[in-house]
Amino acid sequence: MTGAAAGAANGAPRAVWLRAWSACSPAGDWPQTWALILSGGTRIAPVRRFDTGRFPCAVAATVDRFDDPDVEDRRLPMVADALAGLPAHSGRLGVFLGAESGRGSMQTLRLLAQAAGRPFSAERFFVEAAPLRDRLSPSRISPAAPAAWIAAQRQATGPVETLSLACASGLSAVIEAARAVAAGECDSAICGGVGADVDPLMLAGFGKLSALSARGISRPFDAHRDGFVIGEGAALLLISAERPAGMAIRIAGCGRSLDAHHLTMPDPAGIGALAAMRAAVGEARAAGLAVDRLDVVQAHGTSTPLNDAVEARALAALGLPVGAISSVKGALGHWIAGAGALGLCCAAQSLLSQTAPPTAGLATVDHALPDLPHVTGIGRPHPAQTALCNAFAFGGANASVLLYREA
Repeated sequence: MTGAAAGAANGAPRAVWLRAWSACSPAGDWPQTWALILSGGTRIAPVRRFDTGRFPCAVAATVDRFDDPDVEDRRLPMVADALAGLPAHSGRLGVFLGAESGRGSMQTLRLLAQAAGRPFSAERFFVEAAPLRDRLSPSRISPAAPAAWIAAQRQATGPVETLSLACASGLSAVIEAARAVAAGECDSAICGGVGADVDPLMLAGFGKLSALSARGISRPFDAHRDGFVIGEGAALLLISAERPAGMAIRIAGCGRSLDAHHLTMPDPAGIGALAAMRAAVGEARAAGLAVDRLDVVQAHGTSTPLNDAVEARALAALGLPVGAISSVKGALGHWIAGAGALGLCCAAQSLLSQTAPPTAGLATVDHALPDLPHVTGIGRPHPAQTALCNAFAFGGANASVLLYREA
């Protein structure tokens, strides 16, 4: 009997291992994405998908190959692209995905507006909008559509869940997947997140909140940061109760919390962020793993003044030495529902390659924040056994995952 099977038989939680990870990003597939990240480069550029002349921020990190105006839901092609990079699974499969609602293309929205007319006539609208019904069907725009599509493609017979927790969605989906595998609800799981929010609605909404960078630069933890830049993409991971041969990366600890403070603003004291990180570390220690330092931290690092300050202070309050810290959002923007999953891919790759990636855009570290070992410029060799990934969201939802590299 294998260790995983024995754990399931005696009721003890099973260890959960990363088997593979993949992405569809503005830079391409995962190898191309990681190469961009290590180079310190960025894919943030002027938006060409629609007219941004009157928006407070006119840049984003977009997956341009899905810019066809007839594509109603860019989530599905991005998820399909990322899924192609994952190998086959063994045993009963679950699917756990962080995603938000899809939206119709600009062409469809314009046609709907024309059908509504001025003055609005319900009778005319129902007739003229009828041909658009399939374009806005639940199978296209439902939050659950991408996870259901993955399940159908991979014949998943285990639990299938969609989590919609804004910026914490993707990492929370990984946590739910890891718990399901540990409990024996499934033997393996595809998990992660997808964000497709580079559209007028999101630029206008985040702009109204003054959350976007007026200068159009994502520079987490920089003294001159002034907001985030929207990005898009999909990041997926395959996890399993079956340990790979040789060196293996374990999902050692997971933590979640809620600030219960404000609809959009995090608790300035960072109590919720700290609680999530402490829970992740505590879970790893309870599993018998020696966690006395964080060799790599893939920060949430949005580039907003308050969020970066809260995270830095919470990390300092955690009290563990940090070897290297970075945020992928300087290179690829903020993927919202997919952000935490992308960060976890970076954390896993750091452990696999023993490399610390840089934070693109970070030029002048904000010394008003606690002193942390930020990586700037390009990636560098960095021996690492532990890696922490954070994702913090509107509404105060916090998620942290600790990875552990075992020989």
